[in-house]
Amino acid sequence: MRVGIIRNPNSQRNRRSGDRLAEVVLPEGLELVRLDPRSVDDVPSVVAEYAGRGLSHLIVDGGDGTLRDVMTALPAAFPERLPTLMLMAGGNANLATNDVGGAGHGPQALQRLLDTLARGGGETRSRQPIETRWPDGSKPPVLGFFIGAAAFYKGWRLALGAVHEKGFLHGPAVFVTMASALWQTLAGGRSNEWQAGVSLGIGVDGAIVEDRQRFLFLATSLHCLFGGLWPFYDHGDAPLRWLDIDAPPPRFTRSLPGLLRGKPSRWMREAEAYRSGGAQRIALRLEAPLVIDGEPYTPGPYGEVELRAGPRLDFFSPGPS
Repeated sequence: MRVGIIRNPNSQRNRRSGDRLAEVVLPEGLELVRLDPRSVDDVPSVVAEYAGRGLSHLIVDGGDGTLRDVMTALPAAFPERLPTLMLMAGGNANLATNDVGGAGHGPQALQRLLDTLARGGGETRSRQPIETRWPDGSKPPVLGFFIGAAAFYKGWRLALGAVHEKGFLHGPAVFVTMASALWQTLAGGRSNEWQAGVSLGIGVDGAIVEDRQRFLFLATSLHCLFGGLWPFYDHGDAPLRWLDIDAPPPRFTRSLPGLLRGKPSRWMREAEAYRSGGAQRIALRLEAPLVIDGEPYTPGPYGEVELRAGPRLDFFSPGPS
């Protein structure tokens, strides 16, 4: 069995712990191939090189952004059969690892992952990442798992600065970012810049794109996040789960307990300013960037972006310790 590994040395945990993967002892019958990208621009060529070497499994040692770059490169490199992915939590939030399972972090985690794979144990889960397309051709498609716009983009800018400067990493950074964003939203009432929202058009599954002032838009194809947080509801088994909130959000403080757990109250449904559901395809018209797995992407010259269900990927993990 031939296994490849892509390690991002600049991911939060990897940068702090250093490279100790040489400590791993390969189990019999398994070959580990390692090619290190020099930068994010090298990821597609490394993935293509792995495809040429005929590997069946690919380990991604990094965060959600590293996984996004690898997934984006997979369809072109592996046109017939996509490799099984295995995740090591070397990044910041590691949302995908929390959902599909991972091996943890460091050489001990990699050893456990390879040993489990070699003896035929572990578990496999399938997911469809969201494929983001720019209809005007201004950018190539991107595959990711968590997308946000409006207040989420503002929160991303907040997290990029003050939160990381204060030393919050991994899970705590996400919670601190959310708390800071909520405080910014609540301070100053309905005239606050955050509550005023941005102009954003949304059309679900072929519906006409409707432009209005929106406070928040989120979309994911994951099945869970972390800490019980799940702001989506009424999505059924659809691959894309989305949340759309008008600006300013009515009775926002009262909405939070139900909203954060995906359990809207009756008044929230009756207000019709809080909407969530499932979809195969979502058309967006934006003026500001949207964030895909921690990275902002600007809309094209016409502001149009399309989200759709991407290819099905298998994720292998050792299972519970």
